[in-house]
Amino acid sequence: MIKFVLILHLCSSITGVCFENQTISQHDDHYSCVINGYVQAYTSLKTLDITDINERKLAVRFECKELTIEKI
Repeated sequence: MIKFVLILHLCSSITGVCFENQTISQHDDHYSCVINGYVQAYTSLKTLDITDINERKLAVRFECKELTIEKI
């Protein structure tokens, strides 16, 4: 059985470095993971200070990492 885990990365466009990774949720298919990725990225940015986002050129990127779960 294949599952997908949503991982958010907070990154600076100035340095190209991502300095905060957060595993958010697990999904049964890639589609639901990607849709949730956009929602969670938006929600995460809304919690940050606007000045900090502008000065550090912050952005959230995400990935849907495939997991293989073996049935017992």
